[in-house]
Amino acid sequence: MKDWAASQGIKYEHLGELCNDPRVRKAVLSEMDNVGREARLRGFEFAKAVTLVAEPFTLENGLLTPTFKIKRPQAKAYFAEAISNMYAEIAAWDPIPSKL
Repeated sequence: MKDWAASQGIKYEHLGELCNDPRVRKAVLSEMDNVGREARLRGFEFAKAVTLVAEPFTLENGLLTPTFKIKRPQAKAYFAEAISNMYAEIAAWDPIPSKL
């Protein structure tokens, strides 16, 4: 991601700033789409939005078990705001038609 940002002339002071840049998120989502097409995923299997974070999942922040599996309930709570924001972002792009 850092190399890509440098090649695009994107300036940042810390990784968190880079993670929040919409151009970076768009590039990551585009790459995910490319991989999905190569794997012949169906439309509903593609990610519609992505959140990038600089902080890794660790035992210390409570997001991983001792066997390095994601603690789903804790991850859901930890990223609740980001998840909500992604759904709002998707709704803004593709609003559900209202009933007549």
